[in-house]
Amino acid sequence: MPGARKLARTAARSALLFLALISPPAFAPAASATGNGGVLVVGDSLEVLTIPYLRRHLPGVTLTTNAVGGYNSYQIYDLFRESYDPSQSVIVFDAGTNDNPAYPEILAGNLSKVAAGIGDRCMVVPTIHGFTVNGVGNEGKNRVVRAFAASRLGTQVPDWAGAVATHPELMQADDLHPIAAGADFRARLIAQGIEACLAYSHASSVEATISAAPEIPPVDKFATRSTAIAGAVADSLGERLALEVASRQPLLTAALAMVSRYA
Repeated sequence: MPGARKLARTAARSALLFLALISPPAFAPAASATGNGGVLVVGDSLEVLTIPYLRRHLPGVTLTTNAVGGYNSYQIYDLFRESYDPSQSVIVFDAGTNDNPAYPEILAGNLSKVAAGIGDRCMVVPTIHGFTVNGVGNEGKNRVVRAFAASRLGTQVPDWAGAVATHPELMQADDLHPIAAGADFRARLIAQGIEACLAYSHASSVEATISAAPEIPPVDKFATRSTAIAGAVADSLGERLALEVASRQPLLTAALAMVSRYA
C-alpha cells in the first residue's frame, strides 16, 4: 500500500523532528587551558650556553631553566620532573646530545615520558648535533625527534643539526659546543620555537572558548535542518529506527505505534 507507507514515513519524520526539537543539542566540552604562558627549559651544556641569550630574545616571557653540562636524556628528564609546574605552557626538552647514538630509543622513551606528563602543552625539541660513536652518528636520534614532532600536534623542532652543518664556523674546536655567536644563533632558533608554541597555545585556548559557547541557530533554521535529517533517516532506515529512537522518549511511542500498522 504505497499511500499507507507514505503516511508512515511522514509520521516518522514528524516524530523525529519533534524529538530533535525537544532534545537539546550536545556540544563537545571545551579543552582546559594549559598554563599561563610560562616556559620551562631543561637541557645539558648546550643549553647552559644558550640560556643567557634566550632570555634576551624573549623579554617578558617567564623562563624557568634547569640545565647541567654532560647530562643525558634520562638525567634531563629528571631535571624536567624537578622543575615542571602546571603554570608553564611550553616545555623545551633539549636532550639527546649525550645519549649513545646507537640507542635512539633512549631519547624516544624520555620524550614520551615528558609528553605523558604535560597534557596538551606545547613542546620545543631541537635536533641534535653530537659526536659520532663507533661509526654511529646522530641520524637515528634526529629521526626520533622528527617522528615525535609528527605524532604530537604543535611540537616545534629548531634545526640545530642543520644550522651546524650549514655554519660550522659557529662551533668551538671540539665541534660540539658553540662559540658565543653560535650560542646566540641557537638561542634565536629555540626562541622562535617557543614563540610559535605560545601562539599555538593561545590559538587553542581561543578556539576552546568559542566551542564552549556555540551559537544556537534560530528555531526556523534548526527546524529546517532537523526536517531534512529526519526525512533522510526515515527514508533510509524506516519505521524500525524511528520506533527505537522513540522508545527513549515515552511521549512519542504511542504516536509512532498508531502509524506502524500502515507500513
